[in-house]
Amino acid sequence: MKCIWALLTAAALLTSCQPELVFVDVTRLVEVTPGNGSSAAEDDSSAVQPSEAALTVTEEVTRVVTRTVVEELLVEVTKTPVGSSQRPIQLLFSPIVGTDVISRRGQFLAEALSASTGLAFQVGILDDEETVIQLMCAAPEEAMGFLSPAGFVTAESICGAQAGSVALQTEGLPWQAGMIVARRDSGIVSLADLAGRSLAIPEAKNAPHVDYFLAQLKDAGIEPSEIIALPGDSSAMLAVYNREVDAAVAGYVPPVLPYNERLWTYGEDSPEVWRRVGISPSRSPIGYVLVNGEPEFGGYRLRDARSRVFDVLPDIYDETQIVALSAPIPNDTIAFGARFPLQMARQIVPALTEFAASDGCINSLCSADFFGWTGLAPADEAAYEPVRFILNTLTGAGDGVESP
Repeated sequence: MKCIWALLTAAALLTSCQPELVFVDVTRLVEVTPGNGSSAAEDDSSAVQPSEAALTVTEEVTRVVTRTVVEELLVEVTKTPVGSSQRPIQLLFSPIVGTDVISRRGQFLAEALSASTGLAFQVGILDDEETVIQLMCAAPEEAMGFLSPAGFVTAESICGAQAGSVALQTEGLPWQAGMIVARRDSGIVSLADLAGRSLAIPEAKNAPHVDYFLAQLKDAGIEPSEIIALPGDSSAMLAVYNREVDAAVAGYVPPVLPYNERLWTYGEDSPEVWRRVGISPSRSPIGYVLVNGEPEFGGYRLRDARSRVFDVLPDIYDETQIVALSAPIPNDTIAFGARFPLQMARQIVPALTEFAASDGCINSLCSADFFGWTGLAPADEAAYEPVRFILNTLTGAGDGVESP
């Protein structure tokens, strides 16, 4: 019995995840015939000898049953912080140009941002913009994507991406716009007048204003007689001038106002505000299309798509007019994943703006063989409403898309 109690005491001290000893008392009956008794009976001379009949002896047997008890332990693992060398921030690009150019220009940006912020960055070049968006949604804490305005709105609707910075183009504007132009004698003075008339659109890529006008026409139920795709803005303007189409879409850049006192303001200034002077445009010796001289001397500098064909059609401004402007549409956008650390984003956005204004930008984002941007400005997500309108109207994909 002492051995048994020792075993019981040891079993009580065993910890979880070790075999647990369970003792089971079993009573069994053993038949003992004369002459086959235990040695203890033989040694005891005073023992009473059994009769010839079989004796029934009660024997207690203790069996040890082993059972394994498994205990689950929860272990908390601390993630490597975003922006560390083990978990760098991902700068994601689609192949807008050759991958060697993106790699070289993107790496210069990564190094400049790292020097400015103390964070680690890594360049990623993916197959297309759709893949960039997918990866931003899959890694929302550490991904930054360089997206078109439509790409950003898609990423926003799918998984809550956030706009960080918007590109400035040559004119210093964070937005782009389009215009519909018709001959002044065509009788077309509004979008409604395009019903049953022919419309030319440029095939150029990255022209969201074209989609904006198509969405407007669809939304208003206005159906042109035909829509003709032409190689670019200049071809579209020539087609209008030559009466090959009734109207055409092209890019619009607002004029430089007299004395550069202020910028042309969307919604406040007429798209052809210069007409109030009553003077036809002319070409300056250095190539600008001017009305009443250079802006520093009280004139206007015209910059919409018609200025590109002015040398071959010097009366194009006299013969045509702007029927409608698109809404201002944000330029290309640098976006953050939905769960990107807010404080870190607030550190990176000013660093991007400062870099884009520096001489070093010419080796990266501002390079002519890369994006060709002239700077960056903080993005305003409300400014993307025209893009949401485009996607909702033309594809139904700009709103209400569930996150994966």
